[in-house]
Amino acid sequence: MDKTKKIRDRFFMLKPGSVKLSGDDIFDRKIRSVENGLLKVLDYRGLGDYYREKRNQFAAGEFWGKIMRASAVIYGYTGDRWLLDKMRLAVDDILSVQGADGEISTAPKEQQPNGSGGADLWERKYVMLGLLEYYRVIGYCDEEWCAPELLRVKKALSDLLDYTISQVGSEPGKMPILSTGWAFCGIESSSILEPVVKVYNITGKPEHLAFAEYIVREGGCSRENIFEAILSGRSPYTVGGNGDPKESIAKAYEMMSCFEGLVEFYRVTGREQDRMAALKLQAKLANEEITELGSGGADAPYNLGPGTGEQWNLTRFEQTNPDIDLMMETCVTVTWMKLCLQLLRLEGDSRFADNIERSAYNALIGALKPDGLFFEYFPRFNGTRNFKVNFSYKVGDFDLSCCTANGPMGLGLVPFIAFMQSDVGPVVNFFLSGRVRFGKMVLDIRSCFPRSGRVSMTIGGGGFFAGNILIRIPCYSKNFRVMLNGEEKPFLTLPGYSGYAAVPGPFSEGMMIDVEFDIEDEMVLSDSCSNAAGNGMTLLRHGPLVLARDRRITDIDGPVPFDPHPVLCETDRREAYLYSCKYGGYEWIDYQSAGGTWDEKSEFRSWTS
Repeated sequence: MDKTKKIRDRFFMLKPGSVKLSGDDIFDRKIRSVENGLLKVLDYRGLGDYYREKRNQFAAGEFWGKIMRASAVIYGYTGDRWLLDKMRLAVDDILSVQGADGEISTAPKEQQPNGSGGADLWERKYVMLGLLEYYRVIGYCDEEWCAPELLRVKKALSDLLDYTISQVGSEPGKMPILSTGWAFCGIESSSILEPVVKVYNITGKPEHLAFAEYIVREGGCSRENIFEAILSGRSPYTVGGNGDPKESIAKAYEMMSCFEGLVEFYRVTGREQDRMAALKLQAKLANEEITELGSGGADAPYNLGPGTGEQWNLTRFEQTNPDIDLMMETCVTVTWMKLCLQLLRLEGDSRFADNIERSAYNALIGALKPDGLFFEYFPRFNGTRNFKVNFSYKVGDFDLSCCTANGPMGLGLVPFIAFMQSDVGPVVNFFLSGRVRFGKMVLDIRSCFPRSGRVSMTIGGGGFFAGNILIRIPCYSKNFRVMLNGEEKPFLTLPGYSGYAAVPGPFSEGMMIDVEFDIEDEMVLSDSCSNAAGNGMTLLRHGPLVLARDRRITDIDGPVPFDPHPVLCETDRREAYLYSCKYGGYEWIDYQSAGGTWDEKSEFRSWTS
């Protein structure tokens, strides 16, 4: 293997502070509700107590890293100094419990590296990911404290990884990684691959890369090599099976996490089979598992093993199956978005942005309570918002679930997925209103999306800019047009940037780009599922938005006739929702607005007979 080959992404993340969405943008409002309702309220020291006191409780140590990672990403958007100071104190706290040998673990030494109910490595994974995101955002800081802080965090990461390598591996006296974990034959522990590669990118230590190679070589699962299984064309829900549905281990969240690490590994090594495996997984999931809301996994009908509601189950085909009770874990939503982001960065292909947009507008923000304190663990298409959780712990007075800890990460990423940079120029993936700085160039964006496909971008920055501006052509758009200073401008399609309109420069202060496209409205007919009672269901969508009927404003029980090309008529309720319309004698609103009271008063229905 050529260990020196480095792969350059096609798209790059903008630095913290580059994106400022308008105050009436739905994602700005949701991000700030989470920042104020959750991140500023939560007791970070209480999260560190699981490590300080060696509580040895199953997976409780994951919360420190998840909350730190989310805080750093959201700080990168809001720039809130109070949140930064809180993160600094939390990092001081967690590093104060790190041993001289590099140890950060909630388990006593005699039970490492598989204590805390088998979640020891999983917890260390999140400690590293939290510290890595903090390291990334303060890397842009030029205050006096930042440089020594970067060195301190780098050393802590290096020492923790060294400590982990001293305990895990194929050498005598070490525990094989596939012998660790709690229920999934090593898949959960093998997902530590992502931070291992990222730490290697910081330290450059050969032993760190060697450990990543070891994890990949072991294949992620003691039952079978999950990377090779997917590369061979297998369906994800069959991976790791032993013939007994109650012992299935096709855990959606953890499996995707392993492939995120595989993409990071590919960036370092250039091993083409790893890129192809990740692409094949994403394609299989998009075709077989990801529902109309942009998430996946369920508690039936094929896989019935541990992690109820959280395993692959051909969920795209089974999403209307009445035998399913729990599905679409928010942790799956966020990890699916992150896997698609990995491939969007790598490939520069708009289909990955299409996938992320659907998840963001439906499953992600639809799961968030208005007060910002809770993410629905198992969103549903029909019914009321759901308070059921599989996994949570009390942190002080706060009942914190894995999904409430993970959801803010997905939210915080949205502004930095919406706008990115490339070697050929700025990239516009989502049509959000706000101001974005791409180096010296500034774009002021006014958008009518998602009600319509009208977007205006004014160029600022006071200079002269060559290159191109790449604008995503959405998969649901028709008649996509670009105008420069009021005149229609033929756009280019550049090799390597599939699905993007390239508007060629040069650009200067005051120039205006207008984008117009029709948004296709569709009625979707459900696939045939294993329970015929779920067949023949219909769902209405407007572009990426799933629409729903809400009992507060309309009848939700009547049938809706199937029409593949429905004509929707907008209502006068526009100010209250992202989108509202009339169709078939009913009023419809966007899914994320439905169920807003979180009780029977706003019972809603998306799939209908």
